[in-house]
Amino acid sequence: MAKAHIYRKELKVLMLNNGFELARANKHYVWRNNEANVSISTAKTPSGVMAINHVKRQIRRQLGRVN
Repeated sequence: MAKAHIYRKELKVLMLNNGFELARANKHYVWRNNEANVSISTAKTPSGVMAINHVKRQIRRQLGRVN
């Protein structure tokens, strides 16, 4: 349970640093970047230890950079 809490905290910081805001949260989180007109969906709970790295890869592919 503690790992999911750390994942959510890291995910929130990562997305806010890259200009994304939370659009909605049902079974997944849907993040929206209005400047780049891009949306990214992420899982609410991590499926593995590489979950944050997968989100970083999605951001890099959509925006071309990760902050």
